Amino acid sequence: MKINAFIPVRMSSSRFPGKPLTKLLKMTMLEHVWRRTKMSDVDETYVALCDKETVDICKKIGAKYIITSKKHEMCMDRIAEASYKKKSDMIVTVQGDEPLITPQMINLTIKKLLKKKNELFCTTLAQKIISKQEINNPNRVKIIWNKMEEVIYISRSAIPSAAKFKGKIDYYKMVCVYTLLRKNLKKFQNFGISRNESIESIDMLRILDNGKKLGIDTIKGKVENIDVKADIPKVIKLLKNDSLLKKYI
Repeated sequence: MKINAFIPVRMSSSRFPGKPLTKLLKMTMLEHVWRRTKMSDVDETYVALCDKETVDICKKIGAKYIITSKKHEMCMDRIAEASYKKKSDMIVTVQGDEPLITPQMINLTIKKLLKKKNELFCTTLAQKIISKQEINNPNRVKIIWNKMEEVIYISRSAIPSAAKFKGKIDYYKMVCVYTLLRKNLKKFQNFGISRNESIESIDMLRILDNGKKLGIDTIKGKVENIDVKADIPKVIKLLKNDSLLKKYI
């Protein structure tokens, strides 16, 4: 089975323009994500892009890249276009703003899908939210699932609601790694942008809105993504103490 990873990036992010080129310890965020993804159990890693600036970075670091349309609203539609240009049986998407992702986390989504490929449409990851400030931060995508480890809903709001519950609630955020079979990615694109996907601006909701199963695993460790410039200092602090960094910098 051919397993390829794709990293979607674009320079025109509404919350943080030019985000892929953010410098983290003298290396762009794009390069961190690319080097970490390459260490996982994938056959090839490609950057799915649409800007000259990111093409230049890929050429500089030796990353394989695929130029896609600038018209895509959601990242998975960009992944679909890029993946059709390469032979892939399984497609792993690693968001370009996850500079602390580890190969083990990526491998977890692959193993789960291989084990349950007849049941699950896609697999992803979740991490417990430690900081209370992040619970109501709309840039942190919250996620809930059932006892079968299948996602129920994903939101930028705090879920589950604490309005009627007085006990302790553990909140989880989604770690943006998505793994699915090529045939399911084609179905995903054919579904078109769904209602809740459009409301929340979360493309994984397209899977739930169409009655498909999204499997999930929880991870330990400290993983922080970069949505806005204010996220940069804490990511740099974590990178300085990250053991994986020594393997590629």
